[in-house]
Amino acid sequence: MIVDWHVHWLPLELADALRARARPPRIVGGPEGERMEVYREALPVAPALIETGLRLAFMEKLGVSLQVLSLPGLFGVDSLPAEESAPLVRLFNDALAGLMADHPSRFSGLAALPLADPAATMEELARAMAQPGFVGAILPADGFLTRRDAEAWAPLLEAANAHRAHIFIHPGPVPGADAEPPDYGDNANLRHIVLDVQARLSAVTVTLTLTDFLDSFPDLTVQVANLGGSVPMTVERMDHVSARRTPEAPLPSDRMGRIFVDTSSFGPRAIALAAATFGAGRVLLGTDHPIFDTARTLGAIHASGLPEAEIAGILGGNGRALLRH
Repeated sequence: MIVDWHVHWLPLELADALRARARPPRIVGGPEGERMEVYREALPVAPALIETGLRLAFMEKLGVSLQVLSLPGLFGVDSLPAEESAPLVRLFNDALAGLMADHPSRFSGLAALPLADPAATMEELARAMAQPGFVGAILPADGFLTRRDAEAWAPLLEAANAHRAHIFIHPGPVPGADAEPPDYGDNANLRHIVLDVQARLSAVTVTLTLTDFLDSFPDLTVQVANLGGSVPMTVERMDHVSARRTPEAPLPSDRMGRIFVDTSSFGPRAIALAAATFGAGRVLLGTDHPIFDTARTLGAIHASGLPEAEIAGILGGNGRALLRH
């Protein structure tokens, strides 16, 4: 059983609402097909992002048993002013509830929340978690870059902890922040989508593993996208710095097992490093379908050189256990 924990979906009702918007985030047409305008960027809108039939056919072709669906965090829909985001995320959650009711064995869901209004956010989380199929919610990485940032989300996490919910921390802006990427000029996609995004996710991983912030939420499970940033590559340097400067403190590498990470967009060497860093049982299959190449990610896991039991866990065993939680 293959379980994919990093998968995005735009229901038709929400896509139509985004087509009607006059400013980003919105869907616009063009000679090369529809694109999602997000600040400076215009991202292609793959038909599989919206059409359920194409998604199910794709899952059958690649043997994906279940997808845990979420709203694309980088679109910034959930970070709009409350009067704009609330009806849009409700459209998403209601449509997702219907999809899961129609296909309960194929889809689970992570709720989108109207992040600019704390009271509405709590209400929408409770409403979603009362419906079959929802296992948690998606939150923006920029809310957890530091311990100080994370504390603002503590009331929401306390509510999620009471539901034994799963929180997926995905690249995305917080309400009121300037989410527009710098105008790099050269190699803009690589500089923003790879370097900047991974740096921010690395900061999130440090916040959640090298502080005691999550200790107050023992029944909460937390997933950081994209292998938790670049931490698998830098954790040895973290250990070296820590041993030299704070020799009495536990090594960072000994504290990484509190979170889950997913494999989205990475290759075999990085996946093997992540398994060594977080523990193979803490690595989930994540493909970022349909934005990235699911077949390539599946192949990378098989080519990682990990023991077959650990590969089986990443592909589905770890995810099934998490769903039982």
